[in-house]
Amino acid sequence: MADQLLSDARGTFVDVSFIMAAHNAAPWIETAIRSALAQTGVAVEVVAVDDGSRDGTATVLARLAEADPRVRVIPLAGAGTGAPRGPSSARNAALDAARGRWIAILDADDLILPDRTRTLLDLALAADADIVADNPIPFTGLFDPQSPGMLEGGREPYLFEIDLAKYIASNQMLSPVTKLGYLKPVMRAETLRRHGIRYDEGVRIGEDFLLCLEALAAGARFVVTSYAGYGYRRGPTSLSHRLRQADIARLDAAFAARAEHGRLAAARAQSAEIRHGSRAYRDDLAMMQVIARVIEAAQAGRWREGAALALRHPRTWRHLAATLLAVAGKRLRPRLHALPIGQR
Repeated sequence: MADQLLSDARGTFVDVSFIMAAHNAAPWIETAIRSALAQTGVAVEVVAVDDGSRDGTATVLARLAEADPRVRVIPLAGAGTGAPRGPSSARNAALDAARGRWIAILDADDLILPDRTRTLLDLALAADADIVADNPIPFTGLFDPQSPGMLEGGREPYLFEIDLAKYIASNQMLSPVTKLGYLKPVMRAETLRRHGIRYDEGVRIGEDFLLCLEALAAGARFVVTSYAGYGYRRGPTSLSHRLRQADIARLDAAFAARAEHGRLAAARAQSAEIRHGSRAYRDDLAMMQVIARVIEAAQAGRWREGAALALRHPRTWRHLAATLLAVAGKRLRPRLHALPIGQR
């Protein structure tokens, strides 16, 4: 089997191309790539795009590529001249180079179990699906495959289909429901090529959401199983780490453009549910921009400005409370350390 997989990677046949955007991922990327290479029952390749890393990512990738021809490394042109170009540009470069019949998204700090890809491909064939995904298992330290996944439990194994309306409704970030945009799909390459679906290089958050949105609007079938084979490494979870007003504004503009023109616009014209979900999604992004502006003001010490903005938007209060306390603690901590012990 190993010899066959190596032969496949040299160009005869590849089932799945794992596309990986990498920026300063040296501590984790070897684990991610080795987990992809360890997939059983499928011929795989890993297309890793180095987006201007400055740690040791390039060195790790070069070593892995030298040891296994299934690993293909692409330095992102222009990334070394300044700021990284972002995950969308990196994934588009990987898509251009991918040779597999299926495209699998694997983040450079995540990992997958050995039977995941074969399980999802079997599901895709049985369900006649263009996109398949499983139940991600979040972790922060050591990965435990027996930990609960992000999706709600149910009869095992259960299967559900995501249509366009459900996908939009389930991706409002301020909603308590699990965001289906967090799923890491495996997609039929021919579907993406036939409809000209690529990543929007103008966005830096929500890029996978927009890609799947385009595919669903083009008529792709998306199914999900409760099987859990993807380890999703959680980074800092506070809103202050995750939200940047400019990034949210770019995502909003990209969604609005699709809602007004193209496939999503056509779907909205035919479905009141999609129209309602689209409005709710943009309202959610508007609130997220307010939250980000309040947090950015607090981080800069402009507490009055942030408080005034928050008071005008009561819906943001419960989302802001814990984050603002954390920001205040970080600003206060250096002052406490500077005081004599008796004055603390």
